[in-house]
Amino acid sequence: MMKNRNNFLTDIGFLLFILLCFISVAFIANNPNQYLNNIIFLNVAFLLVIITYFTNLTLGLILNVIFIFGYASFVLYDMVANGSESNFSSYFWLLVTPLFTFAAYLFTKNTSRLQQENERIKNQNLYLGTIDEDTLLKNLVSFQNDEEIFTSISRRYDLPLTLLVIKVRHWRELKRFQNEEEMRLALQDISRLLESCIRTSDVLYLLDKEEATWGMLLLTDDPGSKLVTDRIKTRIDIANQEEFATKYRVKLELRVGAKQYDANEIKTPLDFIEQTSKELEYDV
Repeated sequence: MMKNRNNFLTDIGFLLFILLCFISVAFIANNPNQYLNNIIFLNVAFLLVIITYFTNLTLGLILNVIFIFGYASFVLYDMVANGSESNFSSYFWLLVTPLFTFAAYLFTKNTSRLQQENERIKNQNLYLGTIDEDTLLKNLVSFQNDEEIFTSISRRYDLPLTLLVIKVRHWRELKRFQNEEEMRLALQDISRLLESCIRTSDVLYLLDKEEATWGMLLLTDDPGSKLVTDRIKTRIDIANQEEFATKYRVKLELRVGAKQYDANEIKTPLDFIEQTSKELEYDV
């Protein structure tokens, strides 16, 4: 309802602006003797419209008050000095100029709101660029940023750092038996299951949505990562027998590879993922 009202006000402002332009052109054409003065006042009116567009209504109205005072002084001087008669044409710009400003305000009010909303959406997309929108897990971009922090902590405090790479076995084949919505739900369910298997100090990432690949950064050594791997395998087996048994038409199995960080072997975050992925070959 509010959106329709804002759009209506925008349309009214635009139509009022066009109407005032026609009225002003007709007025100028009907007063050839005051052509130069009227052109100057029309340009002043447009200048106030531009200022209102790029600032706000308050500043536009303040400048209109200044213009009205100056224009009224000019009309009064012309009447006293030149003996001009007072008529409607003398006060035309006193009425039209504020109306121009008001029309510009109506037209730009909703435009400014849309610009602010667009900026908010851009910032939101920038945030979501590091978060998967379905599972709300950090993605590959976040992993590359976080990996540098974790490896720095590992070197500084001499803590073991291990990466687990988890994949769904036969994911491509499973897509033939499940529709897109079921596969999306499977990603969410498995993500929740994996989150329940780690500590608060560990981080879970969705590295590849198409291939259903997760990554876990664990501040632990090989025996510790083996415990996490066993925990994951146990919980997915239980889920297949209970929750997943009635939810999915196929059995969801996971393959897990683990690799402990070694500064001499691993140079980049992608190296870490690549070398850990090779460990998946041993999980048959």
